[in-house]
Amino acid sequence: MSNATQNLHTNAFSLSFSLFGKALLFGSALALSLANAAPYVVDKAHSSVGFSTSHMVISEVNGAFNEFDGSIDFDPAKKTLTALKGEINTKSVDTNNKGRDEHLKKPDFFDVKKFPKATLEMKSIKGKKLTADVTIRGITKPVVFDYEVKGPVENEHSKKQIIAIKLDGKLNRKDFEVGKDTSNASVGEEVKVRIQIEAQAQ
Repeated sequence: MSNATQNLHTNAFSLSFSLFGKALLFGSALALSLANAAPYVVDKAHSSVGFSTSHMVISEVNGAFNEFDGSIDFDPAKKTLTALKGEINTKSVDTNNKGRDEHLKKPDFFDVKKFPKATLEMKSIKGKKLTADVTIRGITKPVVFDYEVKGPVENEHSKKQIIAIKLDGKLNRKDFEVGKDTSNASVGEEVKVRIQIEAQAQ
């Protein structure tokens, strides 16, 4: 075997060993992070899923979804989420106006009979930004939220650890075919979303 061939084999072995080592370290770090993460249960009495959009350009209408649920994994050592999934019952939409709420449930808006659920699933966190896949009317789009988490602290009554999560984001309702034939002048296309969650360790 020539020196050139021997050096090539040696370099290839060194590269393979280096890549294997990095993969092993990454896998170990990921496994440790997942091992440290703990499941938390949403405290619905102290949580909310709200939204707002413009009306006739100059004013703003606020609303909420009163029925929701979710699952959370939180790493208390790093004080960060490792997983977040949520869902809302679209029929629970509430804008404090019965007639408007009934309209929002119809096929041209949320179409609650065909699409009873809307969902959110966290994909990544970078600094103070959380990216999630949001699915409405069967259409999935990535949405970036401003992200804040506080805690954990001990609940003095249950003696369990609790955290608070706040997500603020914006989406275009027409990306999800919500009121796609309704003009922006009548109902704003941009919808502000605020999700506030209190969750308790299992």
